[in-house]
This record gives sequence, C-alpha cells and structure tokens, in this order.
Amino acid sequence: MALLGPGAALQRLAAGAIDPALVLPIGFAWCAGAFWLSLVAGTPWLFVVLIALALATVLVPGRGWRLAARPSVRGALLPLAVIVVLLALTQYPWNRFSSDGTFLLDPFVAFDTAFHVGLTRELTIGYPPQLPGVAGFPVGYHFGTDLVRAAALRWARVDPYDAIARFDVTLGALALLLAVRAAARAAGASSLAVTLAGWTLIATDFSFAFAANPQAHWWADLLRGNVLISLFLANPVVPALSIALGGLVALRRYENGEGRGWLALAAALGAAVPFFKVFLGAHLLLGLGAAALLRPARRRGLAAAALPCLLATAALAFGRGAETVVVRLAPLDLIAVTRETLGLSPLSGPALAGWAVLWLAASLGLRMLGLPAAVRALLHGPAVAAALAAMALAAWPLGLLFRVSAPQALEGQRIINDAAYVIEEGGPILWIFTALALAELTAAGRRKAAVLSLAAALALPSTVHFVAKKATQAPDPVPAAMVGAVRSVAAASRPGDVVMQRPGARYPPLPVVLFGRRVPYERFTPYLTQFAAPEALERRHETVFRFFHTTDRNEAMVIVRELDARYLCLYGGDRVRFDTAGLIEPIDLREAARCYTLAVPAR
Repeated sequence: MALLGPGAALQRLAAGAIDPALVLPIGFAWCAGAFWLSLVAGTPWLFVVLIALALATVLVPGRGWRLAARPSVRGALLPLAVIVVLLALTQYPWNRFSSDGTFLLDPFVAFDTAFHVGLTRELTIGYPPQLPGVAGFPVGYHFGTDLVRAAALRWARVDPYDAIARFDVTLGALALLLAVRAAARAAGASSLAVTLAGWTLIATDFSFAFAANPQAHWWADLLRGNVLISLFLANPVVPALSIALGGLVALRRYENGEGRGWLALAAALGAAVPFFKVFLGAHLLLGLGAAALLRPARRRGLAAAALPCLLATAALAFGRGAETVVVRLAPLDLIAVTRETLGLSPLSGPALAGWAVLWLAASLGLRMLGLPAAVRALLHGPAVAAALAAMALAAWPLGLLFRVSAPQALEGQRIINDAAYVIEEGGPILWIFTALALAELTAAGRRKAAVLSLAAALALPSTVHFVAKKATQAPDPVPAAMVGAVRSVAAASRPGDVVMQRPGARYPPLPVVLFGRRVPYERFTPYLTQFAAPEALERRHETVFRFFHTTDRNEAMVIVRELDARYLCLYGGDRVRFDTAGLIEPIDLREAARCYTLAVPAR
C-alpha cells in the first residue's frame, strides 16, 4: 500500500492519468522520502501521515482514473514470470531461518547483503544512522532503498533479509521491467522492440568466452556490463534505474503535449534518483545535458527535469560521503581488475590496449548491434531518446576512464572500483537500442525465428551459467546455538545497544544483522573505508583487540565505558583474559556461544 497507493494516486493528481510503469518508481521515491522525513523530525507517525496524505489525493475532484497510453502491461507478464521462476531457484530459498533455528545464509556476496541489512536496521534506530558493524561512526550514503526497507521493517515487520531475498528482488524486477519497456516506447520502439526490451533484463554479455579459465567463477560478473546479478541481489541500482527511466518516460509524455503534470513528475523522479544511487544521478545529468545541447528547442523542459537532480546529486556528492570516496583518472583499471580476477599477468602499453579491445567487445556482447541505433537516436531522435542514447554510449568510456573508490583499503583488503556501476547502469539502456536493432533486422525480410534464436544463443549462456551455479550453491548455515544465544541478548536489550564480540570474518555480525544491536568493530565488510577513515578504523580495531587480550580488568572496563558496551558474546573458543568476577552476568550459555551482561562498576 505504501508503494502502489502513492505511486498511482500522485500520478492521478499531477497528470490526470496513470502510467503503470511509473507507479513503483513514484512509490519508491515517496515511501523513502516520507520515512526519511519521519526520522529527521523524530516523529515516527509522520510516515503514516505522509502516506495517508498521498492516498487522500484520490478524493480531489475532477480527476478520473484514466490510464495513459502505454505499452501493454500484459506484454510484461511472461518475462516477469520467467524472472520470478529464476528467483525462486536462486534467491527465495536462502537468508531465512530453518525449522531448527539455523540461519541459512546465502553465501553469494553475503557481505553486501549483510551491510544493507545492518543499514536498514540502523535506519529504524535513529538518524543519522551509524556504520553497520562499527558502532559510533555516522555513515553517509544514498539511503533510498534502505529507507524503503526500514519502513517495511518498522511498520510491517518485514525482516530486511526477507525484504532483500524475496520482496525487493521481485518488486525491483517488476519496476525495472515496466520502466525499460516504457523507455523503449519513449525512444520510438516498435511493438516488437518493446517486447524484446523486456526480455533484456536476463540477457548478458559474451563473458562465456572466458569459460575455460578456472578463475572465471561467475561469468556474468566479470565484465561489469550486466544488471543480472544486481537484479538478483536487490542492489539499489535496480530501483534507481527504474526511477531514472520513469522520469524520462514522464518527460517524454510532457514533450508529447500530455500536460505539465508529467514535467513535475519527471522533475520529482529526477530528484529522487541520486538518493537511490548517486552515480546514476550524475549519469542521468549527463544524458539530460547532452540532450539539451543537441536539442535546443527542448532545453526548458530538459532543464526543469535536470535541476532537481543536479541539486540532489551535488548535496550527496559533496556531503559526508565525499570525505571518504575519491574520483580519480584510472584508465582501463576495470580491465586490469578482470585480468587479476582471472589470474592473468598484468599488461601495459600496446598489449593492454589490445586486450582492452577484446574486453570491450566481450563486455558489450550482442549490444554492439545497438550502437548504430544509439548514435542515430543521439543525433536525430527526440530529446528523451537522445538522453537515453547519451547515457548508453557514455557508460563504457566513463567506467573505463575513472576509479571511484576509497583512497585506501585496510590491510588484507583491496580497493573496489565503483565506476563499474556506471557501465552497469548503461547496460540495460543500451539493450533498449539493441532491441530496436533486432526488431529492424527481423523486419528486413530475414526469418524472425532465426534472428531471435541466434540472439538468444549469444545473450543467454552467462545467464544460464549464473542461474545453474547459484541454484546449486548450498547455503552457509549459521548454527542455531549461536543464533539462539544472540537472540537471548536481543530479548534482554534494546535496539542500538552495543555488544562486545571479537571482530571475526566467518559470519556477519549476528547482533547487527539479525537483531538490530551494534558491535564495536567487524571485519566481514570489505569496504568499510568507503565510509570511515582507515586510521579511525584501525584505532577502533586496536581498542577491541586490547579488550580481548588485556589481563587488566580495569583497562577492560575503561574500554567498555569508552565503547558504551552493555553486553558480551563469546563464540566457540573465544575468551577474555582478565578476571571477570563481578563484571559479567550470564544471559545464555551454550557450547557454541556464551553471552553475558556487562556489569560495569561505577567510576
């Protein structure tokens, strides 16, 4: 109700018609914004009031329930059904409790899922949230998707792991599927091209060319241009793309003379994009800017849509996140990362340039067919088609030119180049133009079945590999005894209380991800330096290390007071070395885990 209701009602109010492709994008944006305002105001019920206010707009007279001219929703049902089946095979079974209390952790990119679960729980505790796994460190981030999850946790008691593994992946797939089809129609696609565009969400590149390399564990993740893995992991780039494409669809409706309300919706969606994925905010601005430069007659509408996005992107890019993330020129860095992943020796000079050509061809894959159509749209198409084309054509050059990362990583970790997201964002958009090209090929007298069969044979091998491997990957079970002991701490504590535990990397910090408590430090997340200075993280690690190794009970209690810790959990062979008499009181004692209350004496 908090997503679909406002998504339909606000369209009806602003534009007098409803485009199904915009319902979820508007719902995502409104829900996230309403929950954020309730946090900032310190008034939880403000969220309910704002959702009710959006729903109440249905009472405004003079507004019917007309559906805007659109691609048929019926045409999206078959690809959606296929995606749901694939999700049922790969995502739905894991990140849940079994009947005996074991938590069935999905091992695939478990650290990123755990981070977002922790962030979601943090957003129900207070604002600004603290860095999941490092208590006391405020975090700056594009919170949009996590705000929606936090609203679901607070008001519908939807566990974040349930949201990510089951609800978000399904709603995100539906939102992006409808948005891609609508964007294809806005770019001038025929009915066949719109149909093909919907199937491209499960299409992948030519990464199967590396199948013989034993280090090519996940083909679809090698060359950075596939949205498939983000789609299956509920990465924020998926709702962000649906919002960005939805804004461009609304802008196209305004250009078609359907009313100024559509321009207002385009501007509002543009403002929301960076709060879901800040990289995409900059990417959308590039597309709108290129369109304004090439279509001067449309500059006023393009500027109105771009200005809110510009302000929001600048606020995030120059906010707290800018303190720990830098943008640097790093030509072909992502290609070097691929070679490292594959266990190949580093290259430089002409050899690297030659390998880069092969990498680019494989990364684009079948989308090379869409390049001429994108260039034509950029030069001669309507303004929205030009914006889409600019975003598609710029994605690979920008992703291969820059490095967006923390300045340095902690010992034993490596820097992650988030410029890869720029390529990933451009991938689904370039598939739109590839769908146009495939539709033209089948219309030129060639046999449709032969062309489409060949296209599928080239675009699906890496998809099949991912689904088959992921579906047969066993979960990483977190023992029921550990879960049960931490559950006992959760029952005795309040959200946000700090639990002392060793910063192990075997499992995500259970007090954080399962019960919304905090820990002083953890090593499960490999990109903490994107949110906090390495020196501060190292100092915190050293403080926690001293607590578990000191034999001086007074020093231990000084550390407990410094970290404001209330509880202690010891797993397996963990122990403390100081005399604990009178300092700890047992809560739950099991062989696999022992948890205590810290009875800190007065100073």
